This record gives sequence, structure tokens and C-alpha cells, in this order.
Amino acid sequence: MLPNPVIREVSMFDYLKIFRKRIGLILLFLIILPIMTAVYDYRQKPLYLSTLSLLIEQKRSNVTEFQNAYQYANIVDKDYIRSQMQVLSSRVLAEKVFDDLKLSKESDFKDIKGDAIFNLKNKIKIDSVRGSNIVLVSVEDTDSLRAAAIANAIAKVYIQQDIDVRNSSVREAAGWLESQLGDIKGKVQASEEALNKYQRANKIVIDPDLSRKTESVLEELKTKRLSLSAELSDASKRYKAKHPKMISLAGRLEEVDSEINKEEASLMDLNQKMVQYNLLKNEVDTNRQLYTSILTRAKETGVDQKLESSNIRVIDSARPAEKPYKPKLLRDILVSIIVAFACGAGLSVFIEYLDSSVRTAEDVSSYLNLPFLGYIPSIGKVAKTDKEKALICLQKINDPVIESFRALRTAILFSTPEDKPLRSILVTSSVPGEGKSFIAINLAEIFVQVNERVVIIDADMRRPMQHKFLQIDQKPGLSTFLTGNASLDSIIRPTGVTNLSIITAGSVPPNPSELLSSGKIRSLVEELKLRFDRIIVDSPPTINIADTPLLANIIDGVVLIIKGASTRLEVVIGSRERILGSKGKIIGVAINNVLPEKEDRYYYYHYYYSEDKDKAKSSQKKV
Repeated sequence: MLPNPVIREVSMFDYLKIFRKRIGLILLFLIILPIMTAVYDYRQKPLYLSTLSLLIEQKRSNVTEFQNAYQYANIVDKDYIRSQMQVLSSRVLAEKVFDDLKLSKESDFKDIKGDAIFNLKNKIKIDSVRGSNIVLVSVEDTDSLRAAAIANAIAKVYIQQDIDVRNSSVREAAGWLESQLGDIKGKVQASEEALNKYQRANKIVIDPDLSRKTESVLEELKTKRLSLSAELSDASKRYKAKHPKMISLAGRLEEVDSEINKEEASLMDLNQKMVQYNLLKNEVDTNRQLYTSILTRAKETGVDQKLESSNIRVIDSARPAEKPYKPKLLRDILVSIIVAFACGAGLSVFIEYLDSSVRTAEDVSSYLNLPFLGYIPSIGKVAKTDKEKALICLQKINDPVIESFRALRTAILFSTPEDKPLRSILVTSSVPGEGKSFIAINLAEIFVQVNERVVIIDADMRRPMQHKFLQIDQKPGLSTFLTGNASLDSIIRPTGVTNLSIITAGSVPPNPSELLSSGKIRSLVEELKLRFDRIIVDSPPTINIADTPLLANIIDGVVLIIKGASTRLEVVIGSRERILGSKGKIIGVAINNVLPEKEDRYYYYHYYYSEDKDKAKSSQKKV
């Protein structure tokens, strides 16, 4: 049971204890999983891996400067690379490779039930090199030559497929350009005819100096007018208006003004005609440039159509592998060992987390808040029959079981002050099968060994065991006395062990609780205290039975027995509350049926110390 985080944190030592306790489970994983891995790898066919690397570039091919049709970029585009990887892993490409290599004749594909193309696709793995436009095509197969052939065939089919698609695009572009050439050529001819017709209709002579000459004549006329205006002004100071000179100068000035107006009108008319002319001229130039551009691109497309080029190239071709890459027996076994240990350790911790059974002295003090009296190890190898179990403490050997009972006796004696000795001790457990009857009889025997007069009372009138241990008659006994059918002297019987007497359970009554609730049981205990030094009471389990709380109220102290690694904590807590609720006094807890090699660290020391001492004594005897 893992420690409660409220009490203390789980330490590494706790996990080490778990692993040591569950070492069998961990070893089971460590044996089975690697063996299964080795058998699986041994039965697998060796797989060979061949890898081919492709450089996939996006290439921009301008059809026209004004149109972005059929473009490819030189920049690495993740979406583009991903789309090309999808093409490489497509079923269409796999079918083409399957047919080109005639894989249907191969035995590995011929024996396959179902889709052979699907099986081929499963052999192919497409990956990209991060941060680059390099794509890796890997093929695994049981035949190294076939793996390399499949990888190279994939690259060949993929590149040819790309060339076909690109040529198809070029052909479409060439057709579109050819159709555009005819339309643009017609526009060029129509715009040239419109320009020529306008030029003839308006008698426009293309002379770059015409406008400049016209402006020069106009300037000369304006200069002449200024000169005549000045001369007329000077003459007006000497002559009158009807003077012949004044009349002559005025006539000449009118002629110059008339010429100026005529020249200005002519220049304005010319400018208006040139505006329309220039518009028609610009249209002709634009159509000619467009026609020339499309014609150039059409010729370039025609050249591209004759070339079989692709933006994909093979960097490294696939080569047959010399050694299989699967299965890797050593690596797989190492991984299986790691996984096995992780599974075993994880399952051990999980089981321990679910396990709420009481196992150690720490569990008793931490969770039950009761004194710990000692461990009683398993007696499976020491005693087998009921009689051997009952008399184990009478054997003249230093067995760990006997030593544990001596330690239990010492713990009980030191649990109370000397002036308030425990004259009567009740031995009980939470549930049946925890060994409380076995501990009760041997506890009585261990007290006899210190020259005490001891009587053991079998108060478990539901499932009595003490008469079976000592092989004596069950009747008369406690139930006979409590019903008034026998005297006290008649029910106290010897056991054959010096200073040890017994009161058996007697006949099994229908109502044990009612008998124990009578005042006679209290008077019985008081009378026995006058006759004996120690009274050991073997009582029924506490859960769902009222007998033990009734007895605990009149007995000096209660020893609660727990079967190690078996009894759940909540059950023991329930027993404790029932005993304390009846105002009984719990001396402490003893853990029975402990396996020394698995449980509490303190017990290891006690166990091995006793064992070493026995060995030392045996050696001395031999010497």
C-alpha cells in the first residue's frame, strides 16, 4: 500500500520496495516480452530498404508578359511539395509502376489475396527533407533488387508524367497563342487602314518641321505688327488721320492682322487634325507591339514544345541494400526489455495503488493510529496439522515463528504500567481466516513458558477452533456454563501442557450474543483472575458480529490480529471503531502470516538474525 500523501510523500524508497516485492511480476514481463519479440522477429521475412532522392523545383515559364498562365515558381512552396508527395504516393502512379515492372508475374504479388496495387503502395514511403525541396522515395521489400527497381521506376514514371503534363500545357498555350495571333493581326491591319484613310482625307503631310515653321511665320507677323503699330503711333503725332501716310500705315496694319488671324486658324486646325491622327497612330503602334510580342512567344513555345524538359531530377538513384533493415533483432529485444520493465513496474505500482491491505508496522501506525506489537511469519513450512500449529511454541528450537511470539509477549507486557497488568487479553480479528485462534493458543503457551498459570477461553461459539487444536472434547464449555447447565470447575480442563488450562466453546448456541451479554461472563472473568495469572480469550471476528464488542468491554485489553497483505484497511478501521465504540481497550496490532522475504524491513532483520543464530548453534554442535 502506497503511503497516504497526507501523512508523508511517496519516496523513491517506497517505489524500490514495490519493485522488490513485485519482482516476480517484473521478471515475468522481462522474460515473456523479449521472448515473444525474438520469436516474432525470427518468423518475419527479412525486409530490405532502398531509398531514392528527388529534387523537385518549381519553375516559372512565362507564356506572355501580360498573362500568368502556366506558371511555376523557383521558390520552395510547402503546399507544392506536399502536393507532389501526394502524386508520388497516388494509386495511378503505383498502377503504372506495377505494369511497367510486370509485378503481376512476381510470386510475392501473385499469392496476395485482394488488391495487389494496395500491397505495392504499402511498400512505398514518401518523405521530404525539412527545409528543402528534396523528396525521399523509400521502398521496402523482401527482395533487395526488386525494392531498388520499384523506387527507380517510381522516379522514372513520375518524371515522365511531369513532362507529359508540362508538354500538354505548352501545347494548350501554343494553340491559344496561335488563335490570338490571327485576331491581333486583323486589328493591326484595321488600325493601319483607318490611319491611312484619315491622313488622305485630311491631306496630312507628315513633316516634323511643319509645326515649327508655322509658329516661326506667326512670330514674324506679330513682330511686323508691333513695328507697324509703333510707326503708326509716331506718325499720328505729326499727321492727322486722313493723311496719306496715316492711311497707308493703317492699311498695312490691317493686312498684317488679317495674316496673323489666318495663320492662327490654320495652326489650330492642324493641331486638331494631329490629335486624332496621333490617336490612330498610337493604336497602330500598340497593335503592332502586341502582335510582335505574341509572335515571339509563339515561336518560343514552339521550341519548348519540341523539348522534353522537367523541373524534377534524380539526385541519388536507389541501390539494392546489402543487409536487411528489418527485423533488427538486437534493437527490438532491447526495446522490448525497456517496455517490459516499464510495463512490469507500472503494473506493480498500479496494483500497489489499488492494494489497500495492511502489510507493515508503518501502515498500522500511520493509518490505524494503533501500537504495533509484532509480526507473526507464515508457518507453512514449520507446521501443517492443527496440532502442530497449536503446539509450535512448545518446541525447543529457535524458530523465527517462536521468536516472533516471544517478541509479541514482550510487546504486550510493556504495553501497560507494572501496577496495571493485563490479566485478561482478548485476541480477535476483523474477518474470519486471519489466524486469531492460532495466535491465541500460542500466545497462551508463550506466557506459560514464563511460569504463568494461563487459561484460554474459546469464546468463538460460532466457529470454535481451540478444541480441534488441542484435540479434546468440545463439551462441556462456555456455552454450557452461561446457560447454567455446568459449573465453572467442570468446564476448566487441563490441556496436557503444564500450567495451561482451557475452557472450550461448548455446544454451538443459536444466540451467542445474548449469552455473552449476560452478567455471568463478567463474573466468570473475575473468578478466573483469582485462579490464574493470565486469561487469553479467543473471540469471534468483529465485523457484523456483536460478540467481540461485548467481550472487549470486560477484558483488560484487546490484541487485534491482521492477516498481512490480505485484510483491507477499511475493514480493519471498522473493527477498530467497533471495539473502541464498546469502550474496549486495544493494546495493539499484530500482523500474521507475513512472508519474511517480501514484507517489512524490520522483520527482515529479525528473521535473518534468528536464522543466522540457529546456523551458528548448529555449527557449534557439529564441532
